[in-house]
Amino acid sequence: MNSNSKKKLRGWLLSIALLFGMLLINIPLILTAINSFRPTMDILHGSTLFPERVSLDNYIVVTQGTDYWLWFRNSIVIALITTAITLVAAGFAGYSMSRYKTKVNAVYSAALMVFQLFPIVLSVIALFILFRKLGLMNTPVPAVVLYVVMSLPFCTWMFKGFFDSIPRELEEAARIDGASSFQAMLRIVVPLAGPGAAAVAIFAFLQSYNEYMVASAFLQRPDARTIPIGLREFIQQYHTEWGQMLAASTLAALPPLVMFLLVQKWMIRGMAAGAVKG
Repeated sequence: MNSNSKKKLRGWLLSIALLFGMLLINIPLILTAINSFRPTMDILHGSTLFPERVSLDNYIVVTQGTDYWLWFRNSIVIALITTAITLVAAGFAGYSMSRYKTKVNAVYSAALMVFQLFPIVLSVIALFILFRKLGLMNTPVPAVVLYVVMSLPFCTWMFKGFFDSIPRELEEAARIDGASSFQAMLRIVVPLAGPGAAAVAIFAFLQSYNEYMVASAFLQRPDARTIPIGLREFIQQYHTEWGQMLAASTLAALPPLVMFLLVQKWMIRGMAAGAVKG
């Protein structure tokens, strides 16, 4: 066996091992999607992990007999607003911490670490009273504000790490060509930080899209609920509609999956552009 054949064999073995590992890690998600096509009684009393009879009844009930699309809209709106605000705020903060070594930035950096360690649950009661007095209960405002606060420390440090890896000489060259500091940041640094922005977007979106505690405290009205809160409706006092819950969970997993696939392409494109420009 020549060297090329050995390389191909190693490549195939590595691909098979990675595929097996991916399937093993995603077994809960795969079983959730598969069993969402089973009736609840079949899930409770069936003898196999896979459906003996495939049915779309769970999806019909979820999409037509519940407020799922309202929960879905609320979750998407809150997650997208949170992601946009976090990207802008963390991007400017991370750039400032990376490029300007001042006492203010040193204090801000230490404050970020403190806020990252502070559990948000300790402030829920005080914030509940505050937002209720402001008349903002059951609106996206409390959730968006708290989700941004929860995401900002980690996302800022993530952005700072990406900005630190971008040579300052690129910005200096742009300034020599007549660009201001702000223009150099927008035209040179931001495009090269594409992979960092994609990672921040995924983190901020998933944290706000999947969060339960804050949503349950501030979004109590039926028309203000998000998907994690809406899933509670399938849990009754003496009975749980497992089939419908699995169907709703499968539908809820699609937007993050689609977003990850889209952002993944952009991450690769951003890394390739950075390699060329660097």
